[in-house]
Amino acid sequence: MGEEDLDTSESVLIEESETSVLVEESLSPVSEGEVFKDMLRHMMAPLILGMLFGSLWQILVMPKIDFFPNPVHGSFMIYLVLSPLIYKILVGQEMNRAKEYSLGVLTVAIVLSVVWILPQQSSLYCGVFLTGISWLWLSSFWLQFEFPPFRYGLWHAIAVNIGAFGGSVLTYIYI
Repeated sequence: MGEEDLDTSESVLIEESETSVLVEESLSPVSEGEVFKDMLRHMMAPLILGMLFGSLWQILVMPKIDFFPNPVHGSFMIYLVLSPLIYKILVGQEMNRAKEYSLGVLTVAIVLSVVWILPQQSSLYCGVFLTGISWLWLSSFWLQFEFPPFRYGLWHAIAVNIGAFGGSVLTYIYI
């Protein structure tokens, strides 16, 4: 009776380990050599583009208007217009899925655009601090896997949000 229980527990362990191997293989992890390259493409490039667009909006548009649309809104608009080109450069998948990428960017842009019109400090906390922490948390493990274009759009739009805020503040301070 004791041997039979031992055999079934061993077979359960073997089945669980085989299942976990199959699950890990289906997630298609990125090789270690590509992690830095992917970090540049999926973290730093959208962040820098957001900083550039936010700075340009701060210099060219904000002196003529007072409040709305702010540099983050402007960055989202510019990024959405250029999203097929950005998709081709950063994600590099087939172009028939560029709409999916743009939809991911648009989803985050709509939500965060509403957040950025909240009164007082609410927009600062929700638009920068919470999204910044979320973006860093997502980036810490999303770099390991390949995703559909919609998720890349979500990820990149959060980076554009943070970059646009940072770029516009730095531009406002130093120019």
